[in-house]
Amino acid sequence: MSSWLYHRFKNMARKPIGLLGRIMVRKLNGERHAVLADWGFTHLKVPENADCLDCGCGGGANIKRLLGMTKGRVFGVDFSKVAVAETKKFNKSEVKSGRCQVFLADVKKLPFEDGSFDVVTAFETVYYWENLAGCFKEILRVLKNGGVFMITSEAAGRIPENFEWEKEISGLRIRTGEEIKTAMESAGFTKILIDEIIEKDYICVLAEKS
Repeated sequence: MSSWLYHRFKNMARKPIGLLGRIMVRKLNGERHAVLADWGFTHLKVPENADCLDCGCGGGANIKRLLGMTKGRVFGVDFSKVAVAETKKFNKSEVKSGRCQVFLADVKKLPFEDGSFDVVTAFETVYYWENLAGCFKEILRVLKNGGVFMITSEAAGRIPENFEWEKEISGLRIRTGEEIKTAMESAGFTKILIDEIIEKDYICVLAEKS
């Protein structure tokens, strides 16, 4: 792959489009990302009949995990048409049954009523969110009282080399645990817990809506 094409491919991580976007989205369902997601999910207790939302659903693998953790409904949003299409394809039977719905939408303005969800997740996506506190306030709005928001990312600023991603990928910004916590508190979240694997630069943040 030429350097130009490789640069273009890496920049598909934010908003996949076209053929390269489809390749990127399918890569997001791969083993490397599954290892991080599996670790993140160890922090989350999903009620038996919870309604869940995955923001920035990518290839749909984490929606499939959520579908296996609840008897309720699981929704996904992404602002990439490619990601929405691939997520629907990856969860075809659940979409057909109506237990899974996926929408083209931006986290800054979610197409759901207040208090719709018990659980909201965001995997490897807050790097791209502008106005972090504003996005978190919108997530707080769609959560039920007592609902939980979980963020899981593979770069939290503990490994200096990871900041090179900011130079290589347009629109990407490494979010530290303190930055996420501050934005969550500003949005109105409580009971914020942070866990990290420092040597891998993994971070998982859980917050509750009181």
